[in-house]
Amino acid sequence: MIKAIYLMNGSVTTDYGALNVLESYKKKPDIMWVDIHLENHELSHEEMLLLSGSFRFHEMSIEDCLFPQYYPKVEAFENYVFGAVHGIQLKPHYFQEFEDSIYELNIFIGKNFLVTVHTEELFFLETIFEKVRTKHQVEMKSLENLLYNIFDKVVSSYELTLEKIDDKIEDLEDDILADPENEDMEKILDTKKVIFAIKKVAESQQAAYFYFTRANDDLISKEYLVYFRDIYTHCARINQSIVVRNQMVVSLLEVYMSSVTVKLTEVMKFLTVIATILMPVLVVSGYYGMNLSFPEYCVLGDETVWFFAVGLMLIFIIIMLVYFKKKKWF
Repeated sequence: MIKAIYLMNGSVTTDYGALNVLESYKKKPDIMWVDIHLENHELSHEEMLLLSGSFRFHEMSIEDCLFPQYYPKVEAFENYVFGAVHGIQLKPHYFQEFEDSIYELNIFIGKNFLVTVHTEELFFLETIFEKVRTKHQVEMKSLENLLYNIFDKVVSSYELTLEKIDDKIEDLEDDILADPENEDMEKILDTKKVIFAIKKVAESQQAAYFYFTRANDDLISKEYLVYFRDIYTHCARINQSIVVRNQMVVSLLEVYMSSVTVKLTEVMKFLTVIATILMPVLVVSGYYGMNLSFPEYCVLGDETVWFFAVGLMLIFIIIMLVYFKKKKWF
């Protein structure tokens, strides 16, 4: 699917379909944004004609759009700059299949045009497209402003994901402190795996954004350099935040192990108290359980000895309970 929005003589026009976009580009608009959503990772003949014929994009750049990878890239050509950046668009079960939430956005930037190519439907591009159509004086006042808005949404996607992870960590902390279970360990490891995946992608993104912090009269004017430096700084700050989250998960794992250890210690303490209390009972029962004639049988009689043995057991149990309570062992 291909759509475009362009500014000419102060008015904004939208087009859909490769042939219509091709005709619009021939009119040489002041600013033009073309968005291409690749279905099945393929370009139609008309789309290929638009990219390679009208815009004169290099075949290697077009190939990078068809086979995305999780590595950023910026290359300068004669009439455009090609960039590939990555963001996160969370899906319902992102903790189990987080890598499916990572997308690649390919961007061709020329003197008066911007072409975005992606293999997934990106909702934030739809939002920006609608804003441009309704408020072009603000959203499309320059090509640099449009590019900045797109980059800002891509980088902000990491921040939104980290907020989700923060909520997950807080819930895990509450569950672990209340009653640690085996499921909590699985959740901690899933969270750690998600943070590792974010770190693997986000660390390398700064290199791509650094290119746009340098003066380039053909693409980025000096007026907008501060905006793209802000993007670069934002990306660096997110990388630091990812490191902090990783340390938080490690600490959470330590808290889980400590909680399990405390819980196990309480169980062992309870069993030890029970075993210690029953020890005199075993001694008394073992003593009177021997097949011998004790003096007690002659003094108390056969029937009374049973009550004597049981009473002796109860006395020992009470004495030990009082002693343990005095020592505050339970």
